[in-house]
Amino acid sequence: MSREYDSIHIPAGCDVEVGDSVDSLENVGVIPMDTDSNIEISYEISVVQGSKKEQVVRRVRNMTANASTELYQIRLPIINKLAGGVMNITSVPGTAVSGATHTIASGFEKGRLYILSGQNASGAAPTVTTVKQGTTSLAAADYVLAKDASGRYGIILTTAGAADVSKAVVVTYTYTPAAHYKVTMGASSVDIVKKVVRFSKTVDGKLFQVTLYSAAMSNGITLSFPGADEENPVRIPIELEGNLDVSRASGDQLLEIIDEIGVA
Repeated sequence: MSREYDSIHIPAGCDVEVGDSVDSLENVGVIPMDTDSNIEISYEISVVQGSKKEQVVRRVRNMTANASTELYQIRLPIINKLAGGVMNITSVPGTAVSGATHTIASGFEKGRLYILSGQNASGAAPTVTTVKQGTTSLAAADYVLAKDASGRYGIILTTAGAADVSKAVVVTYTYTPAAHYKVTMGASSVDIVKKVVRFSKTVDGKLFQVTLYSAAMSNGITLSFPGADEENPVRIPIELEGNLDVSRASGDQLLEIIDEIGVA
């Protein structure tokens, strides 16, 4: 290839990584083949003029770098990193939970199925150990363990059983959930923690890489449920705003670009 064409960037997709530092970056996952990842560097130009309207100083202020891409995979810890910690994430292991309780409030309806909050990942029925009203245990004839059309198990207080509808019923049981992440969100104010985000591509062994030193998502979080007739899986749009990391040296606070493709 002649020198005048060395810096042409042919389509090759890219990788996106996020972490607390450049030494702890983690790949965010699969980016759709038809998705462009873009980085726009913006700034304001400030001009100071003298008494004769001559230009005395021309300077750049308020530099930012806005980036956008899409993800195919819902990886909640990664999305939380990109968003700057707005989620409260708990990792729940798939181990047996013994002594779990579920309360059916007073005023319940006999003959109705009340789904237990904990379910076995295997689809098998949870093991019910006791069904009580206060300190009084209900007899086996007073309730039935049953499941709904989707396979979730619950308790039915039988119509002819001795359960008193004016008293709450507490079901104690054992189940083994699937390993999962539990996420909660929502507070009057959340401090966003900025992350290092890196975009990179390699063509013929040559690297083009952009690293934002201090970035976080700026578009919120969109979770969608595609219809059954849709061809593509869920896409999560990601928009990031990179700001200056003033702890770094002046001139190296917003981003770093490494370009091996444009070198002869």
